[in-house]
Amino acid sequence: MTGQPNILLIEADQMAAFPLDFCNPNGQAITPHLSALARDGVVFENAYCNSPLCSPSRASKFTGMLPTSHEVWGNGAELPSETPTFMHFLRSGGYRTVCSGKCHFVGADQLHGFDKRLTTDMYPSNFDWSIDWDPEVDHRPGTSVQKLAVSGLCKTNNQILYDSEVQFRTIEFLRYEALEQPASPFFLHVSYTQPHDSYQSVPRYLDQYQGMDIAPPRLSDEPIPNPVTDWLAVHHGIDQFPPSDERIRASREAYYAMITHLDAFVGEIVAELKLLGLYDDTLIIFTSDHGDMMGERNMWFKRTFWEHSVKVPLVFHQPARFAPKRAAQAVTLADLCPTLSEIGSAAEACEEWGSRDSASFAKLLKGDDPDWRDSATIQYFGPGIEAPWFAIRKGVFKYAYIHGWGGILTNLGEDPDETTNLVDDPNHAQTTAELHELLVGRFDLDALTAAVKRNKKQRCFLHQSQKGSPGYVWDHQPDFDGSKQYVRGGVNKPVTC
Repeated sequence: MTGQPNILLIEADQMAAFPLDFCNPNGQAITPHLSALARDGVVFENAYCNSPLCSPSRASKFTGMLPTSHEVWGNGAELPSETPTFMHFLRSGGYRTVCSGKCHFVGADQLHGFDKRLTTDMYPSNFDWSIDWDPEVDHRPGTSVQKLAVSGLCKTNNQILYDSEVQFRTIEFLRYEALEQPASPFFLHVSYTQPHDSYQSVPRYLDQYQGMDIAPPRLSDEPIPNPVTDWLAVHHGIDQFPPSDERIRASREAYYAMITHLDAFVGEIVAELKLLGLYDDTLIIFTSDHGDMMGERNMWFKRTFWEHSVKVPLVFHQPARFAPKRAAQAVTLADLCPTLSEIGSAAEACEEWGSRDSASFAKLLKGDDPDWRDSATIQYFGPGIEAPWFAIRKGVFKYAYIHGWGGILTNLGEDPDETTNLVDDPNHAQTTAELHELLVGRFDLDALTAAVKRNKKQRCFLHQSQKGSPGYVWDHQPDFDGSKQYVRGGVNKPVTC
């Protein structure tokens, strides 16, 4: 198939790769619709986020840049309006760009190249979530494992309400596409908030796990002592409120049920595409912004460089364009920017204006690419730590470096659970040196850390100074003109297709 496809990018929030059977043979989440997409699509077995936190990760996905380039250091940091995104590139190629759901943009620009957003965002758009890097990390109730106390059954919650709105607006948009039959292709980003904590679900999905032997975490303790694990134990309150085995099981079960709920949404979208005649011409992509530790290594949520936190699902599905295959090469969410730009006939704009830290893996979708770098770089400057960390996956090796402390080298081919640190092994000295240079060799880490700290303090000051101001409101308000819907206002729209 040639020409520009419609592009539908579906994104989960905090969905790790390990629960999914197309990412892990032992995955226990029930996902018939996602598994069907994977079965007929291109599955990237080693896809990584570029930062295991919502805003920085999504900024990397949109811009093709690492945090050290786009400077979205945390969930309270702003992506400048002048920073090009792949929405800008796709628009230059003739696409209409629409979002239903979460982007986690901070600042007055809540579009960043989207023509329109069909919903508001899930989280604050101002500097409210800016967190200063104090000399010592502290326990924060908002990201505490105390939330595991509510894991399990619920009747409804904010996440279900939000995702239901996202789903409604998505289906509504697709139906108008079929009715109006516009000449230009669309890029539609559908972004849910599940299965982000708190881990709760309704009987329809939770009941599917009744009687299932939910596997506990493979590692109950940290086999490689390091300060990031220690810092996050304090930040997440694990040292004060260690979860019981019962809470761990209930949380994992509810997490899987939330994934099943999202899977049902995906199934509904696919069915609607087929009904409306849009399926064959639409490239469906599924991924997540980052993972979740879910009790592995006695850790929860994200923010760390271990695989459960940074590895994400990534599936491309359009059988008429891409034959089913599995790709073992390492790719990142940042690589989506040049890849989608190339697929959308906007590679030239992307090459000129963006994606300085990424590359298109379009060749991998159709076959092999002997020149592919086969590496993934991850950076973290968010809350819960006292110094930044950096990580790189290249081939079978993964190297993490914590500024001011040192490094961790693991061989994921022989040690997928990352239990043995090879950094001091003389047989791996050259590998360690090469990966260290690739990862942080170009940075003055002291100066970089100081700049990040200064930026965090500045945003905290700005937030405090603007609190209560009527002008300090940047939340997106979706615009629906009821006077022009259906057959109102003299608009003569077709009533069937």
